[in-house]
Amino acid sequence: MAKAFPLISILFLSLLVLSQSLPLSTRGRWIVDSKTGQRVKLSCVNLVSHAQSMVAQGLDKRPLKDLANEIVSRDYNCVRLTWSVYMFTRYPFETIGDVLDGLDINKVKNGVKKHNPQFLNMTVTSAFKTVVDGLGNAGLMVILDNHISQPRWCCSLHDGNGFFGDRNFKPIEWLRGLAYVARHFSWHPKVVGMSLRNELRGSNNVGVWRKYVKLGSHLIHRINPRLLVVISGLNYDNDLSYLKKKPLGYNLNNKVVLEAHLYSFSGEPESKFVKKPLNIACNQVMDKFEREAGFVVDMKDPYPLFLSEFGYDLRGGNKAQNRFMSCFLARIIGKDIDWAYWAFQGSYMYRQGQQDVDESFGIMDSSWTKDRSPRLQQMLQLAKRINQDPNSKGPMSYIMLHPVSGQCVKLDGKGGIELGDCETPTLWDHTGDGSPMKLWNGQCLKSAGDGKPPVVSAECSGDGSSWTVASKAKLQLSTKSGGENICLEKESDTSIVVKKCICLKDEWNCFDDPQSQWFKLVPTNVA
Repeated sequence: MAKAFPLISILFLSLLVLSQSLPLSTRGRWIVDSKTGQRVKLSCVNLVSHAQSMVAQGLDKRPLKDLANEIVSRDYNCVRLTWSVYMFTRYPFETIGDVLDGLDINKVKNGVKKHNPQFLNMTVTSAFKTVVDGLGNAGLMVILDNHISQPRWCCSLHDGNGFFGDRNFKPIEWLRGLAYVARHFSWHPKVVGMSLRNELRGSNNVGVWRKYVKLGSHLIHRINPRLLVVISGLNYDNDLSYLKKKPLGYNLNNKVVLEAHLYSFSGEPESKFVKKPLNIACNQVMDKFEREAGFVVDMKDPYPLFLSEFGYDLRGGNKAQNRFMSCFLARIIGKDIDWAYWAFQGSYMYRQGQQDVDESFGIMDSSWTKDRSPRLQQMLQLAKRINQDPNSKGPMSYIMLHPVSGQCVKLDGKGGIELGDCETPTLWDHTGDGSPMKLWNGQCLKSAGDGKPPVVSAECSGDGSSWTVASKAKLQLSTKSGGENICLEKESDTSIVVKKCICLKDEWNCFDDPQSQWFKLVPTNVA
């Protein structure tokens, strides 16, 4: 591999020429357009470029333009594009063809030659820039994520890339890499942010974290002040809890965004979602998420939170991960958090010694021609919508979401309700537990009895008219009929009935599955 080129005085570069684009800024917990102040919600996908191939995945399967258009066609608006430090500090002049030859992956190289032949003679630096250009030309915003130092699969406690000072994570070289990328893309209208480092791990030294996070974030801001600077926490990006006692203390002129990750296997093994009562497991995981990361949007001086990684096995056979996803989506949609799904890629050119490796979490299938799971598009529909607008003067009401399917509760035009898409959701007013669920016209949701579809009625009092957000998970909507708690329940693809509530009486010992009765009240002030 070629030697690194000198990056002399990069740490002391001053401001460069800004692009003509409208950069993003922060306003409290929200990300906004710097010029208009309008909220911009990041609904992103992750695309790997940090791995041994040192180029974006998928270029061996489809032309770059097609890949970008596939992302846009699914209503995502940005890409978290990963990169490794050594790509720019040690191997910038290596050609992609030579990199692939060095890995001895002829099948992959032939795929690149077929679909994107121009990349084979490009240097690592030029190839990365070309990918960013291709994504930007499709209208996608790009966040450049420093994923790791070595070009390799991430992340292990023992890979030497986990924390400042590890054998492959030298702070000075890391700063050089950040500086190069910040400078190199200072002109690019669609590069809206840079993250400092993915999934710090192996140490809980908050003092060292504060030192280098400040150095890195201020360096990026000096060189490229138009960018959002995305800062991760400790323990694989799960923990920012130490900011409760001592906040970060700066926002770089409204450019700092905090990030977090969450998977079914974060913390305890994912088997908790099948070995514990589901309402209990969901509540415990979400409470931990709030304590360690979710709280940052609710602090006295809040920051935006970017959920820059979450995902699950889209083949559908992992019961624990399926349950996690429904639980998790209810929370992030309810809080209207910015996010990036892991991952877009259907396969990897090279991963852990193998070529053309399938990604079971990938939105695309291994052929990169169709969705691995068509259900995901519906599940994420409401997550992509701006539900809370800091500029809105409208009252707060609620959308009723069934998080397992991603469908919203809507009027059926026949005096009842049904499940459908969330493009034009029905809005409900609910002032608290034990109050009616009201529509704009004063009508209310009312139980017609156990096993029957609920009705929309002018009668807003009496049996079956008052609704409570029930269960430990706060995901069941219950009312009383004849002294018995009954809950909304998804009966079929679109139909909803009211049935005896699952697991409410003895939640700690009930292992029945309540997901058919999971409905989340999502606050919104956007009509």
